[in-house]
Amino acid sequence: MPLFTEHQFAAKGIRSLCWRGDELVDWVSGGNSYSLDGTEHEARVNYAYHFDAATASPDGRHAVIYKRLGTKGLLLDNGRIVRELNRSFYCANAYEYPVALFNDPSGRLLLAHCPEEYCRIELEEAATGRGLTASKTRKPADFFHSRLAPSPSGTRLLSAGWVWHPWSAVVYFSIEQALAEATHLDRGESIVPQSGKEGSACWLDDSRIAVGSTMEDEDLGDAIDADGAPNLSPRSVAVYDIDKRNCLGAFQLDEPPGSMFALGHDHVLALYRHPKIIDLNSGRIVHMWDRLDSGLQDGSIIWGLKPERIPPPMAFDSTKNRFAVVNGDVVTVIEFFIAGA
Repeated sequence: MPLFTEHQFAAKGIRSLCWRGDELVDWVSGGNSYSLDGTEHEARVNYAYHFDAATASPDGRHAVIYKRLGTKGLLLDNGRIVRELNRSFYCANAYEYPVALFNDPSGRLLLAHCPEEYCRIELEEAATGRGLTASKTRKPADFFHSRLAPSPSGTRLLSAGWVWHPWSAVVYFSIEQALAEATHLDRGESIVPQSGKEGSACWLDDSRIAVGSTMEDEDLGDAIDADGAPNLSPRSVAVYDIDKRNCLGAFQLDEPPGSMFALGHDHVLALYRHPKIIDLNSGRIVHMWDRLDSGLQDGSIIWGLKPERIPPPMAFDSTKNRFAVVNGDVVTVIEFFIAGA
């Protein structure tokens, strides 16, 4: 069996992509949807604001559209506006809007975002807006949260953001602990010894995380932390077991991995410059789509990227291991057939 299949269809003016079952939806453009044969279903909705990105719930029914380097978002239910969302203005023009929609272990749809302070994650019931982590006792650490991502079963949440210098960093939280005691969200658990280079991360399962480093070679001290775990080198990927608190393996690449999505337990789809499949056991690039552009993002801070280097509309379907990316007026859909995926 091949590692993947791919096909393309033509579509003009796509501004965002999210999966909804077996179709792709451009929520930013009002909810225009596309069957995988390229058939377009026009929604004829205009939100009258310059949103430029979207993320969706696992079933695709709910979505958040937002300004990637702005302060405004909208929560949608099948295209209907549920409520407006906001984040702090502070450095909002520098790094990606932090937001995620996911199901907790009970199946309840949660919204994670930072509506009051850049450093304060809140969890809400998406459908009702009921706050689940509001507390007067909260005193969050000085961390700029970004690119929030839930673990597969919704038991944990990671944040791939940054701290002031700026240094890129990745932390994670227990959803159960956060719902029991909101102050748990004030200080995330570090995954790797602080190096200032942890630019991206993705869950491989509920306890293993792949962490990617940036291009920059920051020097925050020794290469080995007090527990003997190696710091990340520039342009590297490392796999960590956060329950056992150990590094399972690491390797260096010719360039940063950029944003990553898990393809089973032993591979990731890395998106810096071109989409590529990386084998986490060998560090080998198994396949690269060098004719597809996926941008030059290697961390949460993207204000220095030229417009043509910002990642284009893309969407990953973790349920069926499918990826879609827009280049110009062409949508490429790739379906993966990888052991364990």
